[in-house]
Amino acid sequence: MAHPKVTLTQPLHEVLRRGHPWIWEDAINPRGRDLSAGDVVDVVRPGGEFVGRGVYDPDSPLRVRLWTLDPNVEVDDALLEARIRQARKRRAYPTHDTTGYRLLHGEGDRIPGLVCDIYGEVGVLRPDGLAAERWVEPARKIIERLTGTSAWVVRRGQIHSSAERPVAAWLTEPRDPLIPFMEHGMLFVCDVIEGQKTGFFLDQRANRQHIAQLSRGRRMLNLFGYTGGFSVAAATAGAARTTTVDLAEPAIRLAERHFEMNQLHPAAHEFIVSDVFDYLERFEPGRAPFEVAVCDPPSFAHRRKDVGRASGAYTRLFARLLEVMPANSTVALASCSSHINRQHFLQLTADAARQAGCALVLTGIFGAGDDHPVLPGFPDGEYLQCVVGTVSRD
Repeated sequence: MAHPKVTLTQPLHEVLRRGHPWIWEDAINPRGRDLSAGDVVDVVRPGGEFVGRGVYDPDSPLRVRLWTLDPNVEVDDALLEARIRQARKRRAYPTHDTTGYRLLHGEGDRIPGLVCDIYGEVGVLRPDGLAAERWVEPARKIIERLTGTSAWVVRRGQIHSSAERPVAAWLTEPRDPLIPFMEHGMLFVCDVIEGQKTGFFLDQRANRQHIAQLSRGRRMLNLFGYTGGFSVAAATAGAARTTTVDLAEPAIRLAERHFEMNQLHPAAHEFIVSDVFDYLERFEPGRAPFEVAVCDPPSFAHRRKDVGRASGAYTRLFARLLEVMPANSTVALASCSSHINRQHFLQLTADAARQAGCALVLTGIFGAGDDHPVLPGFPDGEYLQCVVGTVSRD
């Protein structure tokens, strides 16, 4: 089948052949803008040499997402089903004690622009931009046939799209949006309509378990705690006390509910509705009453142009936390922006420690869980950064 051609205007062919699937709008011939969202296109070099085949999105600065480097492979529903089957095989979930997991991780599963999270009996599809919408209905039917999932929500992401779209909607008969699921035996509910991302931060699953073990018998602070995932894990593992801080009161109320669901007495822990910066102002340097702290803020850099401002915000936030935490305490710092890579994030944490007048001795550098695969030629896919270290003062 012949496809429209878009021509590279920058020497990206080697990067693309190594597996990077993104082509930004300034890297292709502008004549391609006459194409419609979701059109399959062939990307070629100026001399006409085939580079790859992908899907076009005129409403996104991320103009083409490559699906294949093989000119003999068609980008169609059959390829989508093959990729979904492969994605399912590489996952160990669901299990008897974990029923919330990511089934499709977009580019990491070679299904660019489409995410699917499963929460118990409900599937949540999240297309990034108008072009990815072409896969929503065929993906739903394929996954339903493979897994039996029959209740569905679509969450339309705006990460790389300027188009205005509804945020969330049921694809099947509407039901209570608070969907129950398990993570390592802990009980949670996620709001698949109003909640952040697809309702829960599944990518931090392994990091929650790691911090939980470090929190046993200690007092743990959870900043930007959302619905309390880190706090519940820590309390379940035997933390002496957890303090969950978030500006959104509904999230804090749901965190309290999660404690009750897991037979953890909320009265023995602390739940605070507050701006994080305001909360940290309560403490003198080195005097915060915690042995462990987690700081997992929302993404400060949604677009490439936000990186400079976001870097300053991360540094100020982390510096303030490190300043108030006592010597020898454990701190976990995180970023969930694909525009802040690992090397950059480590530099931000080093700058924050310098501003705080301490050293942060790293004991672990982590990313997302194993159901969030990455491609070696696509460093942007390693969007989640999480460092764990101890605060050291001379």
